[in-house]
Amino acid sequence: MMSYRLRKLPQNARQLYETILGMSNIMDKYKDPLDMNTVLDTIDLASIYENVDKRERENGPHSELQYDDLVVKELLHYFKNSFFKWVNKPECPLCHSESNVVGLGGSRFSGSSNPDQVSVVENYQCRECNSRIQFPRVNNPVSLLKTRRGRCGEWVNCFTLILRAMIAEDRDRVRYVWNMEDHVWCEYYSYGLKRWVHLDPCEAVFDEPLLYCNNWNKKMSFVIGYNDNYIIDLSSKYITDSNQIDKSTIIPSLKQLSRFINAINCNKLLRYYKCLDTASQDEKLTKCYNDVIVVLNRELLQLKDHKVTPTMTQELPKGRQTGSSEWTKERGEDGN
Repeated sequence: MMSYRLRKLPQNARQLYETILGMSNIMDKYKDPLDMNTVLDTIDLASIYENVDKRERENGPHSELQYDDLVVKELLHYFKNSFFKWVNKPECPLCHSESNVVGLGGSRFSGSSNPDQVSVVENYQCRECNSRIQFPRVNNPVSLLKTRRGRCGEWVNCFTLILRAMIAEDRDRVRYVWNMEDHVWCEYYSYGLKRWVHLDPCEAVFDEPLLYCNNWNKKMSFVIGYNDNYIIDLSSKYITDSNQIDKSTIIPSLKQLSRFINAINCNKLLRYYKCLDTASQDEKLTKCYNDVIVVLNRELLQLKDHKVTPTMTQELPKGRQTGSSEWTKERGEDGN
């Protein structure tokens, strides 16, 4: 029934609704305990915690940041500067340069076995030696622990897995954030700051939700956050009035979108209820109410009262720093 109703929507609205629905359980792929162990065996824990200890010594006695917050800040630094690599174009394996590499377009992955969850394979050719080069867009976060390269999708996919392994335990404390204008990032719930905190691993930026509108000068329409137990419209948190794309050009009704998200959240709540191992029905209902309904409603009230102002707390370079200058300009993310 839901798919039938989506087919009747205008194309832009259908794309938005189908993406929200398709990503509604995206956090499931970051839950496997074996994957958590793989993360801890892969990253340089000794170096990370050594630098966290330095941050703790430098952290003022009156700071609201707790130890976990310092771990997150160090993970951002480590991930960008020591672990993952940005790919504008893959370098030629013979010439070891990307300057002569030109794109030939992409194609959907068509192999029978796909453990890396490759969605698209980008094809390139080197003008110097005529070598053909392929760049598969890997979606399996565990595979990305090995390849360690990509663009924002791969960066956030892999970083979210690492973040969950380091701080989330079994709690709904990390979430994936999607923007309709082709960018993704993540958030975590800070016990020290008592709120969800913006993280952009591509830029190694901590708690700067206005990075995109105020610094990149990015025009945006919708921003959706995906938790384990609910999804939420975060547009009011990230989009200033001056950079807000007219939503009526995308969907016919905001109330309809709200009802659509509520329907998905009802299904997620039912799934949470069925997974509870407590004995009595009353205990299950109480946990559903306290763990999901109260938490979601509290955040919705906070967002309703939240007023986005065009300010940032850190001095950051103007415009997007990852990606080539031509690419960021074409995407409207260069700050101009």
